[in-house]
Amino acid sequence: MGVVFIAIRYTFKKTGVGTVDNLGAQLQKIIRGAKQGSNETKYRYIAASERFIRFVAVKFKLKKLQNIQEKHLQAYVEDMRQRGCADKYIKTDIAGIRYLHRQIPQTRYELLDGRVANKKYGLGSTPDGRADRAWTERELTDMKALAMQRNKPNIALALETARATGMRLDEFSSLRRAEVEAALRTGVLHLTNTKGGRPRDIPLSPRTIDAFRAALKLSSRGSYVFTLPGMKVHKFKEAVKSFIWRHRGLLQDPNRNRTAQNVKPGEFAALAVHGLRHTFAREFLIERFKENLEMGLDRARAEKEARKVTSMVMGHNRVSVTLIYAPKGLLDGVEQGNLCGGHCNGHR
Repeated sequence: MGVVFIAIRYTFKKTGVGTVDNLGAQLQKIIRGAKQGSNETKYRYIAASERFIRFVAVKFKLKKLQNIQEKHLQAYVEDMRQRGCADKYIKTDIAGIRYLHRQIPQTRYELLDGRVANKKYGLGSTPDGRADRAWTERELTDMKALAMQRNKPNIALALETARATGMRLDEFSSLRRAEVEAALRTGVLHLTNTKGGRPRDIPLSPRTIDAFRAALKLSSRGSYVFTLPGMKVHKFKEAVKSFIWRHRGLLQDPNRNRTAQNVKPGEFAALAVHGLRHTFAREFLIERFKENLEMGLDRARAEKEARKVTSMVMGHNRVSVTLIYAPKGLLDGVEQGNLCGGHCNGHR
């Protein structure tokens, strides 16, 4: 059976500016006919494309999206930098524009390869990979309590599930009830809607089982677990991010930065949903390391095997990626019968 593409009902909201609305009408037609990427990808990049066409319509008087050139992207990068946008934000927007360009029939100009362009614009690897992004248990408890207080139990349980499983925002937002029911029967959550389309299995911990049982009480058969009936997945994702962003200043530890972007190594990033993935990875790695020690492996082999399993559960092909989530030194002091090794959540 071939792949079935489901069109999305995207409508560009007119601005009243003729040059912008002209490009907006073209964007609307292109997005509705786009056959590459999931609908989630399309929604993610629509906003980036809308910002871009407003820029090029005014600055370059561009009339046809077929005529997008690299110079337009370069100017847009410079504009975003002048406005103080973080490198990671810029890279995401530019990726959205390149996606748009690939959907346009009969483009007149080729764009640079994304990696080549990022290097040219000084947008290499985002320099904050080794910053501490993990949440403490106190921060998570307070954020969940506030969500419950604001009558948002689905957000509270989504955050708890992210902490218990290491799922990405995309993954838990699109998680379906049937997947959770199957996981509770088998003891393993089998994820297929993942980054890069690589299926992976996450073993259920007692904490995950408790979260899933509570989540099932909120959902009905055939529905998403956390995204409410009638709500688009991308809207729920934005709601989760917005909730954290609005309230983190009141709840996060005082030694955290005010932002989660461009954080230097050794600093504590502001709370963001992805930080729950870091917290999960650390705990999972320490537990596997401890188990390996109890099996009689030496420390080097125990860490190697623990990082390998952690990488698989996190959905990464390279074991080295675990260093971003669980840096070197995390396992110092961890012995048999000593889970924390000085790295328990809530103790920095």
